Amino acid sequence: MQEGTLYSASASSPERIAVVDVLRAFSLFGIIVTHSAMAFLAGPAPDPQFNTFSSLDRLVSHLDTTFTFGKFFTIFSFLFGLSFAIQLGNATRKGVAFSGRFTWRLLILLLIGFVHSLFFSGDILMIYAVLGLLLIPFRNVRSRTVVVIALILVLNIPGLILGIAQVSGPPPTPEQLQARAEFGQRFAEMAQHQFDIKQSGTLAEVMAINVVDAQLNRIGFLIFTGRLWMTFGLFLLGLCAGRMDLFRDTPANRDIFRRLLVWAGMAALVTTVITTLYPTSFALASVADVLRGFASSLQQASLSALYVAAVTLMFWKQPARGLLPQLAPMGKMGLTTYLTQTAFGLIVFYGFGFGLMGRLGLAACVALGILFFIAQIFLARWWMRYFNLGPFEWLWRSLTYLRLQPNLRSRLSTA
Repeated sequence: MQEGTLYSASASSPERIAVVDVLRAFSLFGIIVTHSAMAFLAGPAPDPQFNTFSSLDRLVSHLDTTFTFGKFFTIFSFLFGLSFAIQLGNATRKGVAFSGRFTWRLLILLLIGFVHSLFFSGDILMIYAVLGLLLIPFRNVRSRTVVVIALILVLNIPGLILGIAQVSGPPPTPEQLQARAEFGQRFAEMAQHQFDIKQSGTLAEVMAINVVDAQLNRIGFLIFTGRLWMTFGLFLLGLCAGRMDLFRDTPANRDIFRRLLVWAGMAALVTTVITTLYPTSFALASVADVLRGFASSLQQASLSALYVAAVTLMFWKQPARGLLPQLAPMGKMGLTTYLTQTAFGLIVFYGFGFGLMGRLGLAACVALGILFFIAQIFLARWWMRYFNLGPFEWLWRSLTYLRLQPNLRSRLSTA
């Protein structure tokens, strides 16, 4: 089967889909809120309440956990898979090879992500680059098969099975309990050390802990929480959405998103009530703990789907008016937006900047993040008036083609 044979002609249209840019910017709003709520710590906190000083902080923390945490990374990951489908469709339309160029593009993203991870331990670009390579073998797999695999991964069924197997096994021996206690002690000491460095250390010290320790912590977090395979599942869902041309404004697609709005809304309501009454934790001592974690995965997926459906329908209703169209330029330069958010977080919260980590309340941290996001909207609109690509998008494309790409609007190249 040739590449692209699973794609319709409309799916390979070169026309940019504005609502996808809006959704990407919308996801970046949630990402900066989540990062700001944790003062860009991006790692284990020595005290979960380290930046919670008031009832307002506690309220904002609860709202972030319920409505923001994990939901916008979900959308961002879904859009990555959608971009893969769009790029594959465009390559098919032009009759050019795809796999080699896409692989090289991801290797460059891996390099960008590695440099980024030296400064910020919460980098997601490296894992995107690695998992993105796994999309290539799926380009010719039938959509029904892809959807089944994607849902299994997104709903964290592997985590559910592993969790039940763990709590159903024989009770731990005294030696195992001792080993766990020692590991917990070492983990707490490591968390305190990394927090101290980020709060008051130099840039060189931050980079030193990020080059190895923080990388291992991130891998452990991705595996333990299931986010590793959940992220790939979201890539696959995005791939299927691209094949279906789901984000073209057509009567049929509007009907699909209306149904998604209703069903995802009901699921989100039920699972939000469950996770509020029975919050999840990293402890896995019983089947109830495992089921609480599974409910959290369902809540994350359903609420993310609700957000996507709501934003898409709102944009299609008024594609040239209101706030949402103003977000499109930011979505076109999503990589630049993501990286400059990191620069904001490091300057404001880390010790080599203003050093506000652990010293500023959570609500104020989130407010600063929102204010910076608003500034990014205006900056992106100004930049995209004169350029076709954001600075880092231009760098990425230039490295992909191994030559400087034209970027001024008057010099737009269609090659």
